[in-house]
Amino acid sequence: MVSPPLLQPDFQAQPPCALSCASLSEEEVDTTEQFDDHGFALPLDGDAVGENVREYHRWFEPKALRRLGRFEYRRKRLPDPGAWSSVPKTALKGLLRKGVPHEHRKEVWCSVLGVPERMKASPSSYAEILAQARQEIPYKTSEEIERDLQRTFPNHRRFRQAAGQAELRNVLSAYAHHAPRVQYCQGINFIAALLLIVLEEEELSFWALVSAVETLGVERYYTEGMTLLRADMRTLGTLLEKKCPKVARRFAAVGVDLTSICSEWFITWYAKCMPISTTLRVWDAMFYEGFKVLFRVAVGIFKLVEADILKCTNFEDVMEQAKDWPRRMVNHNELLKTSFKGVPGLRRQDLLQVRDDALCHVEREDEEQKRRHQDVRERQALERAAREATKAAESKQQSVATGGAVLATAAALHVSGGGGGSN
Repeated sequence: MVSPPLLQPDFQAQPPCALSCASLSEEEVDTTEQFDDHGFALPLDGDAVGENVREYHRWFEPKALRRLGRFEYRRKRLPDPGAWSSVPKTALKGLLRKGVPHEHRKEVWCSVLGVPERMKASPSSYAEILAQARQEIPYKTSEEIERDLQRTFPNHRRFRQAAGQAELRNVLSAYAHHAPRVQYCQGINFIAALLLIVLEEEELSFWALVSAVETLGVERYYTEGMTLLRADMRTLGTLLEKKCPKVARRFAAVGVDLTSICSEWFITWYAKCMPISTTLRVWDAMFYEGFKVLFRVAVGIFKLVEADILKCTNFEDVMEQAKDWPRRMVNHNELLKTSFKGVPGLRRQDLLQVRDDALCHVEREDEEQKRRHQDVRERQALERAAREATKAAESKQQSVATGGAVLATAAALHVSGGGGGSN
C-alpha cells in the first residue's frame, strides 16, 4: 500500500504542492464572515439545512442549559479534577449519551480515552515522534497528506489559515509514523481535524487519535484492502435485516450495496457527513462505549429516513438521496434516542460474532481473488512462454530454410563457375 521510504523534505519549508494552496494568514481571513460556536462558517441565508441547524439550536438551548447544570453538579463531585473514569459505568454512560457540554468536551474526551496515561506511558514524546516522522515517512505519504489539507473542513476558520493547516499536517504526519501499517488514509484527516477543533492542541489531538483508533479497534479500516471496513459493511447489512427489515429489503430489491452509502460514515466516524453538533454528540458516546456506536447510529439514521427510502423505486433514486440522509440529522437528540432506545438488544458479543463471521467471509474472498489473480498470472506466463517457444521454433525453421537456400545457391554458383573454367 505504501512506497518504500524516500528522502523526506523539511516540513517547515512546505513541499511545492503546498505552496500553491490558498492558505490564509490570520490577517487575510474575512472578518465579516460569521462563524458558529465550533468555528465553522455559518451557511448563507436560504440554506435549508443551515436554517434548520439554527432553529434547532434555539429550540434545544433551554434543555442544553439544564443538562449543563446537572453535568457541572456531577463534575464538582469528582474525586480529582477531570477524573471522569472514576464515575460508575452506568452513570457515566447515561451522562455521555445525554451529550457533553462543549466547554467540557476537552476534559471528558481526554479522560475517557485515557490520553494523559498514554502520554506518560509512551517511550517517545510527541515532539520526538513528529521529528522522526519528518525524516522517515515516505514522500508519497507526505504528498497525500498535503493534498488533503485544503480539502479538510475548508469552511472552518482554523483550517483556512496556514497555522491551522500546519497543525493538521503535523498530527497526520506523526500518526503516519506511529502507525506504519496505516501511514495515511483519507478519512483520518477529518477525524484529526475535529479532534484539533475540540482539544485545541496538537499533542493532545495526536494522542487522542492514537487512543481512539485503538479503543474502537478500527485500524484495519485504513490498512491495505480495508478488510475490516468491508466486513463491517456486511455486519451492518446483517444488523439492518434484523433492526430495520423494510429498509434492508428495499435496498436488496433495487440492488444497493451498503458500502456505497455507509463506508464514508464509518471511515470518518460521521465527521464529514453529519452536522457537526450531531457528530460531537455521537463521539461523546462512542469514545466511551466503543465501535458499536457506529452501528447504532447507522441504524438510527435509516430508521429516521425509512419513509423516504421506501419511496425509492430504483437504484438511482436511492443513491441520489443517500448523501442527504446524514446531513439532515440536525436533531441530534432525536438521532441519539433512536440509535439507543430505538435499537434494543444490540449486545457487543452478538455484534462481535456477526463481525467475525463477516471478516472470515471477506478474508476468504480476498484469498480467492488472490488465487484467481495468481491463476491468471500463471496462465499468462504459460501463454507467453508458448508464444516465445513458437516464435523461436519458427525463427529456427526460417534460419534452416535460409541456410539451405544459401548452400544451394553457393553450390549452383560453384557448378556454374567450374563449368566455365573447364572450357
